[in-house]
Amino acid sequence: MNDSLHSQDKHPLYDLLLLTFFCFLGGMVFSFLGVLIFSIFFNEQSLLDVISGGQLYQNIYFLRCVQIFSSIGIFIFGPVLFTVSKKYPFTNYYQFYKPTNPILIILSITVLFAALPLIEWLTAWNNKMVLPESLKGIEIWMRQKEDEAMTLTKQLLIMKSYTDFAINLLMIAIIPAIGEELLFRGGIQQIFGKWFGNPHIAIWLAAIIFSAIHVQFYGFIPRMFLGALFGYLLFWGKSLWYPIIGHFINNGSAVIMAFIYQQNGKGIEEIEKTDNFPAYGYLFSALFTLVLLYNFYQKSRNRV
Repeated sequence: MNDSLHSQDKHPLYDLLLLTFFCFLGGMVFSFLGVLIFSIFFNEQSLLDVISGGQLYQNIYFLRCVQIFSSIGIFIFGPVLFTVSKKYPFTNYYQFYKPTNPILIILSITVLFAALPLIEWLTAWNNKMVLPESLKGIEIWMRQKEDEAMTLTKQLLIMKSYTDFAINLLMIAIIPAIGEELLFRGGIQQIFGKWFGNPHIAIWLAAIIFSAIHVQFYGFIPRMFLGALFGYLLFWGKSLWYPIIGHFINNGSAVIMAFIYQQNGKGIEEIEKTDNFPAYGYLFSALFTLVLLYNFYQKSRNRV
């Protein structure tokens, strides 16, 4: 994982803390910029009205503006600052330098679609999680956080026009696909790889953090699985473009489906209803995903 870039580095923990600091700094600065942009485009009085009316987190334009800018600050600006501070070549460190292979791109996309039923099953299984009675308070808190996240997601997914659709595609698919892969796969996974000397440990640790940072406990397992999937696409493909493409397909398909549903007069609640596949459908999804991943691995090896 770009060992030549790290020959004179300090302990990887230092890099992890430095990267975290820059992401925090980027989040703070760009969140402020988001509020500033909102006040400019919707005038300062609109912002004051929203705040004074206690509707700060109910205004969809405010939410989108802050979400877009804070995501850029945390997931893009933070990792960029990290490489600048360490004097690393950005394209080399985050593995953008290697040309992509059309076959591997197609496999990246196909893997994501093949895994959808499996992810659905993992989501349903994770959602049935029940903690022991002694941890009931924690379970109630986890459910509250899950409900809050779901309420926010529903607000953001409301799309009444093609402009809303374009903004949501940028906010939910494009920025997270690029930014989250920069941070978690390009940055954190690479740091853990240097720390532990084992790419598989690095992939799964980065996937765990990727899932945990979303603070959605009843979607933790499927999101961790996705994170690991993206991690292996990077590890085998040696290019960050493969997990970026996979991430975009995963998030973008959800935005597109939500928009189509609403254009056909269906409510957001309809999107939550998933198709119930028979047991062999989930098994087929798992096996087909493994076959495609193995194929991706073999194709990527042939290019080395």
